[in-house]
Amino acid sequence: MIRLRDAMLSSTLLLALGGASTSALAAGRFDGAWSVVATTDTGACTGPYLYPIVIRDGTVDDAGGNGVDASGRTTADGRISGTIRKGLASVMVSGRLRGSGGTGRWSLAGLGSCWWTARRTS
Repeated sequence: MIRLRDAMLSSTLLLALGGASTSALAAGRFDGAWSVVATTDTGACTGPYLYPIVIRDGTVDDAGGNGVDASGRTTADGRISGTIRKGLASVMVSGRLRGSGGTGRWSLAGLGSCWWTARRTS
């Protein structure tokens, strides 16, 4: 009986670990370098602005060297949300990545909402 219980615990642990690694692999399918272009929709938005970002294990980061601080997350199905900061400006970003491209909305307090597009660069 003890052996059966140990086997059941081991199986449960393996399933839990397997689920975590599957989730990490799924989130990682969008890993790599991306070029994000924020453009004007209507209203007071200006642009276009180019933001190179990197996604690692589902975590969004800036590509460095451009004076921008990008942060956020992607989900296994490509949903992305985060923030891009430059100086005192803080832009909220949301949208979806699919394959080697993506699109969504960005907003800056008081300026309304505008579009962004992204393409994978590596």
